[in-house]
Amino acid sequence: MEAVVIADSFNKRFYPVTAERPRCLFPVANQPLISYTLEFLSICGVKHIYVYACHCYDQVKRYVQQSKWANAGSPCTVTVVCSQSLTSVGDVLREVDQKTLFKTDFLVVPGDVVSNMQLATSLKEHRARREKDKNAPLMTLVLRTSSPTHRSRTAEDDIVLALDQSTNRVLHYHRFLKTQSKVNFPLSIFQGPGSRVELRYDLIDTGISVCSPQVPQLFTDNFDYQTQYDLVKGVLINEEFLGNQIHAHIEKSRYCSRVYNFHSYDVVSHDILSRWSHPFVPENTIDEPIENCKSGDCDLLRHNVYLHNTCTLGQNSVVLDCSLIGRGTRIGKRCKISNSVVGNNCHIHDDCIIDGSYIWDNSTIGSNCKISKSFICDGVQVHDGVIVHQGSVLCDMVHVGPKVDLDSGSVVHLSTLSNDDFDSDEMLHFDACVSAFLPYSYCLPYDIGELGDEGRGYLWGGHEGSESGSDAPLVMQMWGKWILDDHDGSESELSSLASGDEENNDPIILDDDLSTFQKEVKESLCGGIEENIQCDNLVLEINSSKYAYNMSVKDVVQTVTRSLLEIATDRTSNNAHYFSTVKKILAHYIPLLLNYNKHGSSQLDCIYTLEEFALNSEPTLNCLVKVILMYLYESDVLSEEVILHWNSNPRKLTGIFSTEEVRNKVEKFIEWLEEAEEEDSDDA
Repeated sequence: MEAVVIADSFNKRFYPVTAERPRCLFPVANQPLISYTLEFLSICGVKHIYVYACHCYDQVKRYVQQSKWANAGSPCTVTVVCSQSLTSVGDVLREVDQKTLFKTDFLVVPGDVVSNMQLATSLKEHRARREKDKNAPLMTLVLRTSSPTHRSRTAEDDIVLALDQSTNRVLHYHRFLKTQSKVNFPLSIFQGPGSRVELRYDLIDTGISVCSPQVPQLFTDNFDYQTQYDLVKGVLINEEFLGNQIHAHIEKSRYCSRVYNFHSYDVVSHDILSRWSHPFVPENTIDEPIENCKSGDCDLLRHNVYLHNTCTLGQNSVVLDCSLIGRGTRIGKRCKISNSVVGNNCHIHDDCIIDGSYIWDNSTIGSNCKISKSFICDGVQVHDGVIVHQGSVLCDMVHVGPKVDLDSGSVVHLSTLSNDDFDSDEMLHFDACVSAFLPYSYCLPYDIGELGDEGRGYLWGGHEGSESGSDAPLVMQMWGKWILDDHDGSESELSSLASGDEENNDPIILDDDLSTFQKEVKESLCGGIEENIQCDNLVLEINSSKYAYNMSVKDVVQTVTRSLLEIATDRTSNNAHYFSTVKKILAHYIPLLLNYNKHGSSQLDCIYTLEEFALNSEPTLNCLVKVILMYLYESDVLSEEVILHWNSNPRKLTGIFSTEEVRNKVEKFIEWLEEAEEEDSDDA
């Protein structure tokens, strides 16, 4: 089997970060993005991979030459095809046709895919269809199931498909534009004899496709085809006349995601750290020659924390949930790093707080800095006392500070081009052919007023518009809509603790739906105790209600938590027995609570719901520490970090009792947790 990997993005979503490097070489969990794609194809049995590189093609070529793929013992051959003239996927496949590279079926794969799927089934299905009719089956699209509100979905994933239920033939493929809210299906797809049509809005197009040798020829014959989507639309429109068919293979269990923007970069990175992409995990190096790889270079600790054995951690510094510290990195004293990836050979000075951020190689962070949900690229120097707010990007080699407060969404770069040097059309293809749009350059004074006395760089003013014609600002294009409306996500949400305190734009829910959902959940939980129903079955039952009433994960966590406390109250006639009753109920439902409280944001929703209930229930308040918090902590339902974060961030909740009274009740428990945390830090 052979494959074409398209290394270019052909858009400007990551600009100006991509001004000097292609997206496919971005470090993801400290390994080049394209290395995941190549390793995935190698595991799937592909023997020859053609990597088409345009923008910064010399960097892609150098990476392959210096990686294990250039070794004589490499499991597959990787050939880099360099051309600055290609500006779209269509151009790549037209060149493939011109060179007649393939005489049999082949794969087309984007260079930003991280996946552990096995393609054997999709290849087998495609070949079986081709054996029956050599000309009709043109392409098999590899799709993955994903709920419409899943945190990994982006605007590019907003698609609806009509499939023949018996053959998985694609009858209609619709990609939503920003302003669209309706889909018009051709009536003819429902009128065939014995037709059984399945409408799917829970699928993501992975960008991977199994293609017959006729696919490149179709791109050559139709010069207006620039993307795979153009081909799919054209084939479906002309299917009756040309006889070509497109089928789908739906992957339900394996992992597959693409890095479209910084939001999806964040999602994929967290999934790798959470080991959803196994065997592609931080301790398995895949981007170096085999003889340079050493097992055990990276230590895996609790809560998906990875520390390279050459990094150093200062006294009283902690590394929390879903974090990776790279090779040779030094971290000073009293630092707190959570939900973040720090690259190789970085230096983080004392008293820094880094949350939900990505720091690439050879960067330096000064003392007393705070960085939240931002990207720090290679060789950046952040001087003392700098605060970087969420959604910010510091491009390669910039300097910021000292004592500067960068606004949310700030993009700092070193390009000498002013924002007006590019019109919108040129910017669309900047990634693909940057040199064509450099008529002249000139030096501008650094924005010292905005970046500090040691500042070195320019604040990007933002470029209105995107390749789809929207009027979203640059930060929207780089991060996607999720950075602006912190969506609640899904069962596998992996957000930082701080995001739990922000407002969530949850789905619009009618009061009747919410109350009905709450009633059904409480009835299910009551029945679970009375009939001793397994928690796995109750999870299925609750999830069915969740989807039926369009509830968010936050609604589920709050409803389950509140229902358990209400059941304990209903079953207790004497307050003296409340202690034993609530403990018995929690013990029965620990597996259920673990299922819905896997990550920090869900745990925060749970503990704030506990507090809200305790404000109006004296029995609950009295045993909040003695039973509830201690038991949930010991059962790993609530983590130490979540409890400490909750205690230090009280919300404005009202009730018979005050939040101060709640904090007084848990004071000794919090002191015990803090002492335990300090002891762990000293041991580290």
